[in-house]
Amino acid sequence: MKKIIAVVLCLALCMSLAACGGSEKQSTTGKNIITGYKNGDVTLGQYVGLTYKPYSTEVTDEEVEKAFTAYMESKKEKVEVTDRYDIREGDFVTVDYVGKKDGVEFEGGTGTKENLEIGSNTFIKDFEQGLIGKKNGTSFTIDVTFPENYKTAALAGQPATFDITVKGIKEWKIPEATDAFITEKTSGEFTTVEGYKANLKAQIRAEKEQEAELEKENEVVQKLIENTTYNIDMEPEIQRGFESIKNYYETIINGTYGIDPATFYGISTEDFENTLRSQAAISVKFEYARSAIAEAERFTVTDEEIDNLTQDQMDQYGFTSVEEYYQKIAENFDGASGRDYITELIKLEKAEKLIFSSAVPETGSGS
Repeated sequence: MKKIIAVVLCLALCMSLAACGGSEKQSTTGKNIITGYKNGDVTLGQYVGLTYKPYSTEVTDEEVEKAFTAYMESKKEKVEVTDRYDIREGDFVTVDYVGKKDGVEFEGGTGTKENLEIGSNTFIKDFEQGLIGKKNGTSFTIDVTFPENYKTAALAGQPATFDITVKGIKEWKIPEATDAFITEKTSGEFTTVEGYKANLKAQIRAEKEQEAELEKENEVVQKLIENTTYNIDMEPEIQRGFESIKNYYETIINGTYGIDPATFYGISTEDFENTLRSQAAISVKFEYARSAIAEAERFTVTDEEIDNLTQDQMDQYGFTSVEEYYQKIAENFDGASGRDYITELIKLEKAEKLIFSSAVPETGSGS
């Protein structure tokens, strides 16, 4: 469920920004333009120097070798068997065959140059098992019994024979890991096996660092919320947050995969909604806490910062002029000034940066 949690935490800011694209109009009367927080809604506890358990980002040789083995296996190819003649489990066999029941050929029982992977259960079990141990280039007859639930009623549970000629045997072959192979497959980006492994190691480390940062943020946010006293009933805000997040997932996952989000994640609808509701509570409470921090810290914002973030937001949401963007803000935020909105957004970002940049690993924890 980490995938869900990571996205939900990112939505803490995105839910407020989405209004610029046409979400429900938000009132700002006496409240923070973006979060809805107003003075007195929360009482802050400690928010600077929160501790977290650091997660290791060390990459072992075993992890690199496992990743490299997986890469080489992804490059495997089917090749003709040349060092043996017998058919084995997992081989890819080309056969001609004629099926007979009571000595008479039956419909659908004949094939020419049919390709079959032994063990794939593409053909009935007796047919595939009857090929094991047979030699390439030979002809033979095997006895089979069709399964009781076979799709053709006339053959279901019935004995039959197949006259078979083996035309070829192939097997998966993992290529040899050479510098020349790596150079060819990476179009010269890497010219040695060791160079490619070094890149894999860097990728694994980057993934671990990203995971460690996510774990840190999750833990720090939870501690921030625990240290904050909420003086109002948060349930209405949490419900709105839950509905917004749920709508996000339903729109994205249904639109992309045509299935409901719970099915996509392989959990029950109840578990999925409980997870979203829990994370909506975290997101909403985090928004209120960082609003209070921005107010308490009295952050200053420069014209340059406002202009730069305005341009970034315009690029992200597809606006071509400042006037158009600020007008959309006014429409969705009860007539709020565009520059005031951007100013508050910058303050919230500074509060968030303060929370995370000041966090410290727990004493005695390794990294």
